[in-house]
Amino acid sequence: ESDRDELISTEFDEFASKRIVVKRGSCHRSDVISAFRRFNAKYRTADNEEYPLADIEIERILRKWNREKGSGSEMSSAGFFVGIVVEDPLNPR
Repeated sequence: ESDRDELISTEFDEFASKRIVVKRGSCHRSDVISAFRRFNAKYRTADNEEYPLADIEIERILRKWNREKGSGSEMSSAGFFVGIVVEDPLNPR
């Protein structure tokens, strides 16, 4: 794993610890990707010249995180993860 991949994984772990709730509900990969981009301003856009990060890269990190630390479910063919939800920091459930 490259230093960049390790850094992004660490940043995703920080995001997940504050925004993802495990063991209830479901969410779509696009919800997680959008929330991660809002949480980490430097990744706000995929084509940022200084910090480029494609959605597929975030999805790969999300899949790995969910297998190891989340609900353990695989993403459905429609892009949903069962057993995790993204909390809205302004409207926690």
